[in-house]
Formats: sequence, structure tokens, C-alpha cells
Amino acid sequence: MAEKPKVLVLFDVGEPTSLDDDYTEDLKSEDWKTERHVLSALRALGYPFAMLGVHDDTGLVRDMIGRYQPDVIFNMVEQFANSLGNENRITSFLELQGLPVTGCGSTGITLCKDKAISKKILSYHDVRVPRFVVQQPGRLIRLAEGMEFPLIVKPAREEASQGISLKSVVNNEAELVNRVCFVHERFRQEALVEEYIEGREIYVGVIGNDRLQCLPAREMVWGRDVPPQARFASYRVKWDEAYRERWNIQNRFMPALPTADQRRLEAECKNIYRALNLNGYARLDLRLTPEKEFVFIEANPNPMLARDEDFALSAKKSGLGYPKLIEKIIALAA
Repeated sequence: MAEKPKVLVLFDVGEPTSLDDDYTEDLKSEDWKTERHVLSALRALGYPFAMLGVHDDTGLVRDMIGRYQPDVIFNMVEQFANSLGNENRITSFLELQGLPVTGCGSTGITLCKDKAISKKILSYHDVRVPRFVVQQPGRLIRLAEGMEFPLIVKPAREEASQGISLKSVVNNEAELVNRVCFVHERFRQEALVEEYIEGREIYVGVIGNDRLQCLPAREMVWGRDVPPQARFASYRVKWDEAYRERWNIQNRFMPALPTADQRRLEAECKNIYRALNLNGYARLDLRLTPEKEFVFIEANPNPMLARDEDFALSAKKSGLGYPKLIEKIIALAA
């Protein structure tokens, strides 16, 4: 039997670290469940591995590579120097080390992080996206032709639904101006203003490089009392368990679509994945309208890998149990 490759697991931390830091206590925390699950899978699979927390020192990464001599880097670094905006930069640095790196490359991350750029690219490839404009600070608001209320206003370059709440959906000019100003002042960046697409909120995991596999779709559902304009993934909807319980918000597997619709969904997702230069694994967020149109909302390269989150649950339903999912991600890097 061939020897398993040596794996260097990298993840981000909020303070400076050293080569010999012990993460035993940290890994017991709920906040570290993804790291804990991945390391547990590597252990079960028999991979030799070392780990390093990355804060703001790339020299430490080079030192660890020199000391451990890994065959592959398992990349879970989502920020550098406490900035999510640096994810593509740290991934670029890892790519320059001459080793296989798991997950999406820096080009795909860059394209997906800029929500406006990703939508422009996909429009060129005939993927339906919401009509949108990017509103610069200090400029008069000018909507694109055909844009009508309700609209939704988001920070152009944030993640994890930061800056998105029920107030993000606006129904008139006064609400639009107020929300755009809020984004400019709070997040110090452009505001993305796009038409609000009513419909089902669905998530499709895609894994692969050249040969792609779409995993069973998940969807977010709300209780009956929640109006259509409140059925979207705000920050509280994603992260506030008490709020989710109050409004009976759940993530579940999407009931089976008619065969033709399922084929159309998978073809569209593979088209999106390739157009945005994604590789490794990613999650695509779409809306399914009452007219059965799929509308692209955003792409998430290297989504959360915890065994109880959407991506791993979809992989399991497809027959790819959690350890095998981690093994496949490593194989795709190599």
C-alpha cells in the first residue's frame, strides 16, 4: 500500500503564533469545530499531518514547510491579519510555495469575492443574475434600466451576510438612500444594489477540477408566517440560533425536482463553476423563482467544511462520507 502524503493543515487565528503552539484546548471550542472535524478525518484516514495557525506572518508558513516537508497543504485560511479581504492574497502566497494546495485557487477566490465582477462575468455567459448597480460613496444613486422596487442593498465585498438584515430590502427611494448610506458609512465600501428575487433559497455544492460533480441541493425554508420579502439569508438568519428557532428557519435537502429541471440546474451550476475559474470545491447560492428560473446570487469558494454543515451533508447524501470527502479534497489538490 502506498504511503499517505504528509499534510500540513493551515487555518487562521486572531493573534500571532509560533511553530510549536499547542492547539489542544482551542480545538475543544465550538468555534473550532471545522478544524476539529478535518483533523479527526485525517487521523481516521491515516494521514500524517502537522498544523499551524496563521495570523500575519508568512515567514512562519515557510519555516513550517521547511521543518515538516509536507506533500500537500490543506488550506483552511480564510483571512490574514484579521482581514477577510486578504484571503486571495494568502492563497496566492501558498500557491507560490511549490506544493499542491487544497480547495479553490486565488483567481477563483478573487472573482467570487467581488460580487459585482462575478455577476458581470456570468451575465456574459448567459447566466441569469439580478439586475444590479454598484453605488460608489459620494455619487448620486442611479438605477439600471429595468430595475424596480423591491431592491436589496448589500456591501459589495463582505462575506457571511455581514451587513445584510431585514432593512436591506427597500421599497422606495428614501429607504434606498438610507440603506446605501448605511453601507458606505459602516463598511467603508461600495454598496451593491440589486433587484430582490422572490423564490426559494437553494445551495448547490460542486466538487472537482475538470470533471465536476454537483451534490444534492440544500435549501433554506421559513415558517408560514414569514412574508416573501423576508425570506433571504440575512446575518441573523445564518448565525442566530434563537432567531432561527423563533421564525422556524431550517436548512434541509431540497425535494426532488422534475428530471429536466434537475439536469438544467446541474448544467447551470457547472457552467457557473467553470466561468468563475473555481476548482477544488465550492457552494453556489441561487434562487429558484416561481417561474422555475434559476438566478445566481453568489458563489462561495472553500465553504465551511464541518461535518454538520450544508456542504458535507450534501456530500454524504451523494455517497461521499466525511472522511472520504476530506480524502477527495486532498486528491483534487494533488
